Amino acid sequence: MTAPWKSLAKTVVPPKVRSALRTWFGWRWFRGNHATWADARAQAGGYDDAAIVARVLTATQAVRAGQAAYERDGVAFPLAAPEPGLLEACRQAAAVQGRPLRVLDFGGALGSTYWRHRNALAAMVDPQWDIVEQPGFVTAGRTHLDGTPLCFFPSVGEADAVRRHDLLLASGVLQYLEAPGAVLEQWMQQGFRWLLLNNLPLHPAAPDRIAVQHVPPEIYPGSYPVWFFNRERFLSR
Repeated sequence: MTAPWKSLAKTVVPPKVRSALRTWFGWRWFRGNHATWADARAQAGGYDDAAIVARVLTATQAVRAGQAAYERDGVAFPLAAPEPGLLEACRQAAAVQGRPLRVLDFGGALGSTYWRHRNALAAMVDPQWDIVEQPGFVTAGRTHLDGTPLCFFPSVGEADAVRRHDLLLASGVLQYLEAPGAVLEQWMQQGFRWLLLNNLPLHPAAPDRIAVQHVPPEIYPGSYPVWFFNRERFLSR
């Protein structure tokens, strides 16, 4: 039986507002506590799903056309909201480097971080912004974003063969890799002067956890495995 307050809410709160509230506050984003990545992967879809690529492309094209300020996870936002921590890290690295940084954006979708920070980063980074992504995003980027400062590559090796990069940026991406520790070690060995790891899920006490992230259908129908890292263990690397 529906509680009286719920019936009242349906009467006075517009459907779009109720949908948004469910999306951000009433949705179980992270589910399960899986023993292995394979177990979680079997319960999930994937990030390279064609529907996700299409949703991100539509939002990115709106940003490029000046109809939105930036895009994140396929959602277009009307106002710019740069991340102060990311900007400060780039500022410090550029100051030490003595020139604008050549950035390699690992897992950068169709330029989410670039579009969001392009004005604030203009004096700190090289105009060309290189992105390493999965095949669907690389194809979409090369096809639809030609003529922008964005260049797309399927691997770090191929991107670095075209030109060497000072800073590898991984923003909200390391936790979606099957073997993040091994990838981090590889990046260290590849000679990047700077590794900028942004938006990492670190927690203070529990061990590393593998869950499945479920995106609300109002954004796009997607699900994928995700790590939650023990803070002390991660920083010890």
